[in-house]
Amino acid sequence: MTTEPKAPQNEELLRFEETFPPTNASPLAEASADLLSAESAAASDPTEVWQTRVRELEAEVEKWRDQALRAAAELENYRRRVQRDLPQQLHQAQAELLRGLLPLLDNLERGLRAAEEAPDLDKLKEGLGLLTRQFQHTLARLGVEPILPEIGSLPNPEEHEILSTLPAPEGTQPHTILEVVEPGYRLRGQLLRPARVIVTE
Repeated sequence: MTTEPKAPQNEELLRFEETFPPTNASPLAEASADLLSAESAAASDPTEVWQTRVRELEAEVEKWRDQALRAAAELENYRRRVQRDLPQQLHQAQAELLRGLLPLLDNLERGLRAAEEAPDLDKLKEGLGLLTRQFQHTLARLGVEPILPEIGSLPNPEEHEILSTLPAPEGTQPHTILEVVEPGYRLRGQLLRPARVIVTE
């Protein structure tokens, strides 16, 4: 038994394949290819690349500019607060100092009245000693420290002011402190006034 070829079916298949050629690319693969093609085209265009970079830099500059403006505004607000509060702080410091000095004035007036009523040098000396100690206590409470150089020590140019020189007495070293004319003072480590001294030649 012979099998006859199915020519009509083969011809129809050929016509179908010619009309609709087969393809191995899926829709996803075609989309990826299109995207890669677009990116390649953009990359090949230096103008587009530079424009993108310029936009990125402009955004970065704007961000830093905004931060700088904020910092400047905060600094200005701080400066205004300091200017506003500084007079009040100075006033409070002056008031504190004056409150400490008022008792000294009271004692000085009492001493003057006592000297007028009973001119006793011992009582006057006692009153002046009390006044001196009270004033020293007030200075210490405000953070003031006295600078009292030791007789016979070398002068310190950072804390001592040499008023004059005298010939060295027998038994003393040259260029040493012979006399303290006025003590010096420091305020919390800062020099208010150097101690004024006389040194030997």
